[in-house]
Amino acid sequence: MERQSIYIQVEQIGISVMHDVFAPILNRDVTIKVKAVEEAELARLKGAISESPVVIETSLDGFLRGTIYYICSQRFAAAITDMMVMGDGTAAFNEQESLDGIAEVFNQINGALSSFWGEEFKTQIRPGGAEAKLVRWDEFKLPLKEKILVEYEISIADWGETQFFKLVPRQIMETLTQIPELDTKAAAQEEKIQPAVKGEKRDLKGAEKTIRPAEFAAFEDVGERLPAREEPKNLDLLLDISLPVTIELGRTTMLISDVLELGPGSVIELQKLSGEPVDLYINDKKFALGEVVVIDENFGIRITELLNAEERLKALK
Repeated sequence: MERQSIYIQVEQIGISVMHDVFAPILNRDVTIKVKAVEEAELARLKGAISESPVVIETSLDGFLRGTIYYICSQRFAAAITDMMVMGDGTAAFNEQESLDGIAEVFNQINGALSSFWGEEFKTQIRPGGAEAKLVRWDEFKLPLKEKILVEYEISIADWGETQFFKLVPRQIMETLTQIPELDTKAAAQEEKIQPAVKGEKRDLKGAEKTIRPAEFAAFEDVGERLPAREEPKNLDLLLDISLPVTIELGRTTMLISDVLELGPGSVIELQKLSGEPVDLYINDKKFALGEVVVIDENFGIRITELLNAEERLKALK
């Protein structure tokens, strides 16, 4: 029982880091609590998630080494992915899109925790990538021996609350208990993420930064400067992600026989009219419309229209 209390203190510190990843990504008020820390048992997981669960595998290397698994419901994975693209969190589970979305979130969490624990121990911890899979319970083969099961309760503003789990190797958990002044730091981290009183702004990092709804100018006023806004903690984790940007002038369909006849000087007629806006895709998802411009010797695109949130959400389905 005493060891369980120490494990809870470790997780109490970690959920502050999780919170600082979830809140900016979802742009919503988020509260995360450690509900239980116990020996890992399959029956416990199956009792909490009746349907086939989503399992996200992450890894650590360096000072902390091992594989950590996060387990959640399909509803949670679908909701998080939906809210990431400014939806309301009610989208149905789509295996490809929902798994990609939830994997990206826990990839960010794994990176943030690695940096945080590395700073605490003054050493290097290297995070691996994250991979999400839909696993049937009768095919669930995760190693539960020597694993600690952590249950989290997460509450998201204007959506609701649910739970998700983490399977962490006991050796990693034991190493984390060696942090000096563990109980004091756990209490301090818990204080940071207490739910705000209705109408009150909640702080992400002491009294330095706040979370609030994003404020965007209308496209017609794009020439005006937006008011300065402080960046939430750990937002820099997102800024280093590279996304492919594609400009599509148009498309057409051709028979294989016509393709084989192409040669130097051949002209392919596109289905888009001359002067019609071109499409801008980010990560293979349509994001905006624009017009082609020439910048010195290079082609460029001037954005003329951004798709609204609903259209962007439909593009992901």
